[in-house]
Amino acid sequence: MTDELLESFKSPEQLESSESRILFPHDTMRPGQKELIADIEATLYSGDVGGQGSSKIILAHAPTGLGKTAAALCVAVAKAKRDKKKVFFLTNRHTQHRIAVDTLKAIKKKHDIPLFCSDLVGKKGMCGQDVAKLFGNDFNEFCRSLVSKGNCSYFSNVRGKKGERTVEARYLLDKLAGAGPMHNEELQAAANREGMCSYEIAIEIAKKADVMIGDYYYLFNPPVRDALLKKLDISFDDIILVLDEAHNVPNRIADMLSSSLTTNVLRNAAAEASKAQADEVYSYLSKLHDLLSRMAVFKSTSNYSSKFSSNEKRVIREDFVLNVSGICDYEELIEKIDEVADLVIESGSKKSYCRSVCTFLESWKGDSVGYSRILKEVEGKIGKYIELEYACLDPSIVTRDVLKGVSGAVIMSGTLTPLKMYADLLGADGAVLKKYPSPFPLENKRTIIVPETSTKYQMRSDKMYSDIANKCSNYIKAIPGNVALFFPSYALRDKVCSKILTLKKAFVEERNMDKEAKDRFLADFKSHASRGAVLFGVTGANFAEGVDFPGDLLKGVVVIGIPLARPDLKTQDTIAYYDRMFNKKGWNYAYTFPAINKCVQSAGRCIRSSTDRGVVIYLDERFSWDKYYSCLPKEGLMVSRKPEEVIKKFFSES
Repeated sequence: MTDELLESFKSPEQLESSESRILFPHDTMRPGQKELIADIEATLYSGDVGGQGSSKIILAHAPTGLGKTAAALCVAVAKAKRDKKKVFFLTNRHTQHRIAVDTLKAIKKKHDIPLFCSDLVGKKGMCGQDVAKLFGNDFNEFCRSLVSKGNCSYFSNVRGKKGERTVEARYLLDKLAGAGPMHNEELQAAANREGMCSYEIAIEIAKKADVMIGDYYYLFNPPVRDALLKKLDISFDDIILVLDEAHNVPNRIADMLSSSLTTNVLRNAAAEASKAQADEVYSYLSKLHDLLSRMAVFKSTSNYSSKFSSNEKRVIREDFVLNVSGICDYEELIEKIDEVADLVIESGSKKSYCRSVCTFLESWKGDSVGYSRILKEVEGKIGKYIELEYACLDPSIVTRDVLKGVSGAVIMSGTLTPLKMYADLLGADGAVLKKYPSPFPLENKRTIIVPETSTKYQMRSDKMYSDIANKCSNYIKAIPGNVALFFPSYALRDKVCSKILTLKKAFVEERNMDKEAKDRFLADFKSHASRGAVLFGVTGANFAEGVDFPGDLLKGVVVIGIPLARPDLKTQDTIAYYDRMFNKKGWNYAYTFPAINKCVQSAGRCIRSSTDRGVVIYLDERFSWDKYYSCLPKEGLMVSRKPEEVIKKFFSES
């Protein structure tokens, strides 16, 4: 950023003199926020930041506490209103929805301008029907079926027989328009009181809204995006995009573009066909199940990586199509199974396994560039099953065209390093890359690497588990109040935590916790802040990201080991693909950097405001190795073999 730009943004008062360009919602700016705002303004208006060249996209690594949401929206909203564009604020966290809406409310109040937003969560989450047990495509299929038959009163109360808004819906929309920016919960409550579909109401609001808040899939899931843009009657160029928590975007998009088929799904689909008395399709599905089982013959190897990947193999697209065609013509098979799926839904069922089979068979015909096709044996809750996966390796297949098409984009996160990696993975060619320092006082945090022990596979043993447990026991004792321990896996955590000695109450994270279970778990853990408790968690899981422990609710975090991806075929294919795409950077992009970023995310649970004080410990000798050490934030980072002394001195100073 140029000195002239910095000079032009000395205070909020000066910003107010340029309200056509910036609508800052608060009276004072945080350290670093002024620079971020100036860089976003320069990108969206002139496309030039500090001589980095011309680009309408900025990638901003902006740590917690900088005020990213206000910085992005105060510029994006002003430009959208001036140029008659629409801001898409996309995030994967519901808490960020609330922060975004509150920011818009503050902008509207301070600047006394008309400002509207549509806050969209998942369509299922806004549904008034009983859909608790449905997921993804199952819900979409159920919704389409109800609407097409005219059996959803919520939808019918918004749209009449010709699909036009009812008089009652127009009346409700007029009332909501006068309320200004609304949280999704407020919108749902208002719609439910009138017996109306809150999703359809939100879409109607979005047509005239200045800002649409939603999940990544509203713009990056092609079918969802195309339907939404058609409803809003806009194109990419009408959008100013703000991507929040953007470190999550590559994996989320890759997951959206992936598909899988399992022997369990085929077994359930065959049962559906049998119940529907579709004997021919039942026979086809049974044979397809047997085909996957016969294909599951894996070579036995003795190298290190085979400890993880011996029960998997790559599959060629044409080979699978040919094998399926031996049962029935491939396209004809999809049509026949799809007909049974229609019968299942028409019979009143909310989901169809046959539809899942069709979805996979259609996706399997897709491109092979940027994808991996793998057959593997999986250990499930009730035993082993076979899975055939069509896995996306390259999210830029979708994101590159979106970023090229939008009017401008702000891509931001507190964990967006290395910036060049995220620019490459998202296809943000030529984007401005900026890294901002943490606004929190360095003296409020101690970050210690302990270059001892290791969770490396070859070094795991009962003795190593005991060594890790003894060190963690000492740290828990030295840190007053609540402590969180994050391990690279549930299995390793369980081996270590049973050996840890502490008088503090233990809170052990479980796999696949739903929102209610996580909320209860966190509330109970936080209630022990004065007495002290220990959270035994897993890096990259339920409580390692998107969870805040402000104030004295968490005084220390210990990150044990590095959660490197399993060296399975998908990881190997990803490394090889990134090597080809990004000049031999596959190992770092697919293996090293993602693992370290998970560690940094876990460590970030400790300090969430300028007044928080706490200790972060990275326990593993590999954290001191150059290739890992170079990836860690350097603010206040130190290496010590006697961390207990550092911890005691730190807390004695508070």
